[in-house]
Amino acid sequence: MLKWISHWHQLRFHTLLFILCWMSSPLLAAANHQGEPGRLAIVIDDLGYRSFPAGLDQLPAEISLSILPTTPYDQVIAEEATQQGRDIIIHMPMEPSGQAPLEPNTLLASMDKATYLAHIDTAIARLPQAIGMNNHMGSSLTANNERMDWLMQRLSLNGLSYLDSVTTVDSVAGSTAIAHQLPTLRRHIFLDHFQDEHFIRKQLALAETTANQHGFAVAIAHPHPLTLQVLATVLPTLNIELVKVSELWQQSLSQPDKRMPSPRPKP
Repeated sequence: MLKWISHWHQLRFHTLLFILCWMSSPLLAAANHQGEPGRLAIVIDDLGYRSFPAGLDQLPAEISLSILPTTPYDQVIAEEATQQGRDIIIHMPMEPSGQAPLEPNTLLASMDKATYLAHIDTAIARLPQAIGMNNHMGSSLTANNERMDWLMQRLSLNGLSYLDSVTTVDSVAGSTAIAHQLPTLRRHIFLDHFQDEHFIRKQLALAETTANQHGFAVAIAHPHPLTLQVLATVLPTLNIELVKVSELWQQSLSQPDKRMPSPRPKP
């Protein structure tokens, strides 16, 4: 009888030890992490042709700004964004597949390397506060391996990160940036390519779901008054952690397997 009681106590001890070890295991830690809100970075594109948009300064400083270089207000907006503590990105114009009006400093596949790199250097010189770059249009150029290689060489030389806006499923920009060991992200969701309040709200809900499923998400929007109004209203209600894009770029270096989940296509 005493022997059976001793065995029962040993069994209880080992069971308790197993439970304690399991509770401290990485597997459980990962499970607990899944219950935390995902991290969402929002980037506002296409800034530079007008002064700082009304209402944007009222949005959280975690929202990052992507500025078209060599536009009338590029440096003014960069200065205001810096004062607000925002991340600044160069919104580099790149050659599209179809016919579209081009910016004066658009990167083209037909350029020789010296001209191509000079355009990049000019953009960087205009916005020295920038910590990275993403593409404006670029459905043709971002599918060009050699030209993306030239770009990433220059970004690496200047210590800049890259966000692939994914304007084409054929883009090699993100994978080329990774090959150059740059902090790299990929856009998941466009928020406002239809200027409709219901649509923007639906896209923000999709961004929330994506962030919580994958741990993070990157959304791109534009400085339309309606977009800024919806962001001001909806962001406080989302179950996410709003972060600067630089935080996700830093995360991309420590979690390289998570930096390039597939973007959601435009509906």
